[in-house]
Amino acid sequence: MFFLSILWVVLGLVIGSLAVAARLGPSRSGLYNWRLLLLIGGLAALIGGWFGALLFGRFFGTATAAWIAVLAVVVIPWAAGRRSSS
Repeated sequence: MFFLSILWVVLGLVIGSLAVAARLGPSRSGLYNWRLLLLIGGLAALIGGWFGALLFGRFFGTATAAWIAVLAVVVIPWAAGRRSSS
Protein backbone atom coordinates (compact mmCIF):
# COMPACT_ATOMS: atom_id res chain seq x y z
CA MET A 1 0.00 0.00 0.00
CA PHE A 2 2.98 2.30 0.42
CA PHE A 3 3.68 2.17 -3.32
CA LEU A 4 0.04 2.89 -4.08
CA SER A 5 0.08 5.85 -1.69
CA ILE A 6 3.10 7.29 -3.48
CA LEU A 7 1.40 6.66 -6.82
CA TRP A 8 -1.76 8.45 -5.66
CA VAL A 9 0.18 11.48 -4.43
CA VAL A 10 2.08 11.70 -7.73
CA LEU A 11 -1.21 11.37 -9.61
CA GLY A 12 -2.66 14.19 -7.53
CA LEU A 13 0.37 16.37 -8.19
CA VAL A 14 -0.01 15.79 -11.93
CA ILE A 15 -3.70 16.71 -11.75
CA GLY A 16 -2.82 19.78 -9.70
CA SER A 17 -0.20 20.84 -12.23
CA LEU A 18 -2.78 20.48 -15.01
CA ALA A 19 -5.06 22.75 -13.00
CA VAL A 20 -2.22 25.27 -12.71
CA ALA A 21 -1.73 25.12 -16.48
CA ALA A 22 -5.47 25.69 -16.95
CA ARG A 23 -5.25 28.70 -14.58
CA LEU A 24 -7.80 27.34 -12.14
CA GLY A 25 -7.76 28.47 -8.56
CA PRO A 26 -8.67 31.43 -6.43
CA SER A 27 -7.35 34.76 -7.65
CA ARG A 28 -6.76 36.03 -4.13
CA SER A 29 -3.87 33.66 -3.41
CA GLY A 30 -1.65 35.39 -5.96
CA LEU A 31 1.92 34.11 -6.00
CA TYR A 32 1.20 30.90 -4.07
CA ASN A 33 -1.72 29.80 -6.25
CA TRP A 34 0.24 27.00 -7.91
CA ARG A 35 1.43 25.59 -4.58
CA LEU A 36 -2.10 25.58 -3.23
CA LEU A 37 -3.44 23.67 -6.22
CA LEU A 38 -0.63 21.11 -6.02
CA LEU A 39 -1.33 20.62 -2.33
CA ILE A 40 -5.06 20.21 -2.90
CA GLY A 41 -4.47 17.73 -5.72
CA GLY A 42 -1.96 15.63 -3.79
CA LEU A 43 -3.97 15.43 -0.59
CA ALA A 44 -7.26 14.80 -2.37
CA ALA A 45 -5.76 11.98 -4.41
CA LEU A 46 -4.21 10.39 -1.34
CA ILE A 47 -7.45 10.55 0.64
CA GLY A 48 -9.49 9.45 -2.38
CA GLY A 49 -7.16 6.56 -3.06
CA TRP A 50 -7.39 5.28 0.49
CA PHE A 51 -11.17 5.55 0.51
CA GLY A 52 -11.37 3.94 -2.91
CA ALA A 53 -9.12 1.08 -1.85
CA LEU A 54 -11.16 0.49 1.29
CA LEU A 55 -14.53 0.66 -0.48
CA PHE A 56 -13.82 -0.81 -3.93
CA GLY A 57 -10.49 -2.65 -3.59
CA ARG A 58 -6.93 -1.82 -4.61
CA PHE A 59 -7.59 -2.06 -8.32
CA PHE A 60 -10.23 0.68 -8.33
CA GLY A 61 -8.49 2.83 -5.73
CA THR A 62 -6.38 4.59 -8.36
CA ALA A 63 -9.38 5.54 -10.49
CA THR A 64 -11.18 6.79 -7.41
CA ALA A 65 -8.10 8.81 -6.43
CA ALA A 66 -8.01 10.46 -9.86
CA TRP A 67 -11.69 11.40 -9.86
CA ILE A 68 -11.66 12.76 -6.34
CA ALA A 69 -8.52 14.79 -7.07
CA VAL A 70 -10.09 16.28 -10.19
CA LEU A 71 -13.26 17.18 -8.31
CA ALA A 72 -11.31 18.68 -5.41
CA VAL A 73 -9.01 20.74 -7.63
CA VAL A 74 -12.01 22.19 -9.47
CA VAL A 75 -14.56 22.57 -6.67
CA ILE A 76 -12.45 23.74 -3.69
CA PRO A 77 -10.94 26.83 -5.40
CA TRP A 78 -14.31 27.66 -6.98
CA ALA A 79 -16.08 27.44 -3.62
CA ALA A 80 -13.36 29.45 -1.88
CA GLY A 81 -13.57 32.21 -4.49
CA ARG A 82 -17.34 32.27 -4.35
CA ARG A 83 -17.33 32.43 -0.56
CA SER A 84 -14.78 35.25 -0.41
CA SER A 85 -16.69 37.34 -2.97
CA SER A 86 -19.95 37.14 -0.98
